[in-house]
Amino acid sequence: MVNEITSLKERPKNNPDMVRNVFLDILFTLITCGLFNIYIQYCQIISINDMLQEERYSFLKWFIFSIISCGLYHIYHEYVKGEDIDKCLGISGNTGVVCLLLTIFGLSIIADAIQQKHINEFYGENRP
Repeated sequence: MVNEITSLKERPKNNPDMVRNVFLDILFTLITCGLFNIYIQYCQIISINDMLQEERYSFLKWFIFSIISCGLYHIYHEYVKGEDIDKCLGISGNTGVVCLLLTIFGLSIIADAIQQKHINEFYGENRP
């Protein structure tokens, strides 16, 4: 486990395709009444799979299970993504718990913004 985390920290992370502007993501999500958030989920799933160097997340699985469970799977999904982001960054933060609470209270847009900020940090960007 320690070697896995060390190798995730040491590998080259310059991939500008994974970096997104958090402000624009929030703005477009609000303008489209939340529909743009589906695209954000897709982009974050690809990014986190790249960070982990494995196909742990599937957009189709997230989409179908979120619909079938009336959004309960999405709450779980936000928690697990937050935990994996912390693992990739090598920090023992509470991103998963924060994202879980935000999503439970209907603020998944903010949870996604926090996750994207961490993804941007992983890829070496410090944009808003």
